[in-house]
Amino acid sequence: MLTIDNLKVSYGSVEALKGISLDVAEGEVVTLIGGNGAGKSTLIRAVAGLVRQKSGAITFEGRSIAGLRPHDAVRIGIGHSPEGRLVFGDQTVRDNLVLGAFARDDAATVGEDIETAFRMFPRLRERQGQMAGTLSGGEQQMLAIARALMSRPKLLLLDEPSLGLAPLIVHEVFRVIRDLKARGMTILLVEQMANLALEVADRAYVLETGSITMSGTGPKLLRDPRVRAAYLGA
Repeated sequence: MLTIDNLKVSYGSVEALKGISLDVAEGEVVTLIGGNGAGKSTLIRAVAGLVRQKSGAITFEGRSIAGLRPHDAVRIGIGHSPEGRLVFGDQTVRDNLVLGAFARDDAATVGEDIETAFRMFPRLRERQGQMAGTLSGGEQQMLAIARALMSRPKLLLLDEPSLGLAPLIVHEVFRVIRDLKARGMTILLVEQMANLALEVADRAYVLETGSITMSGTGPKLLRDPRVRAAYLGA
């Protein structure tokens, strides 16, 4: 579904991605792990059309998406739950979900998907009339994921979904990720909690300072002593 070939991205004179190549097959959960500044979020943002590549190729379903604008990325089937959540704070929870469906032309079924979101995250149903900016961090993360799903994406980009959340909420978020995986959703997941990320991943890549240093199945990397020493505290 997604192929990235020798991707380079720079911020001024700083090269954030130094020739990254990876792929995500339909129905897979692929995880990117690595420390702060490794380039994980930059890669996600490049796929979502939020940053421009210096060189290399990004192909989605056989089509080059180089230079694609973010709203057009949504239209072709790429949903994005960004780092930091970035919900529309002055809009209600329900309105955030409606806005997530902006690219759809089947307005009659948007309400059904809002109900699905509420079943997935019951707390959002309780707060559907509340301004999103007044939600807790965990509730905002639930809303960001649910909003991304409202576009009915073929590929879901999840950028640091556990960042800053209490352990109980982290496990709830990963429960949803496992449920989405069981339904066949294709997911590219950036996550610093490597143990949870690798447990849910079919395959994974380790990024360090803009380069891929290791790759393999989730279980294989979970057992790798280098990964355990660097990212699992073991």
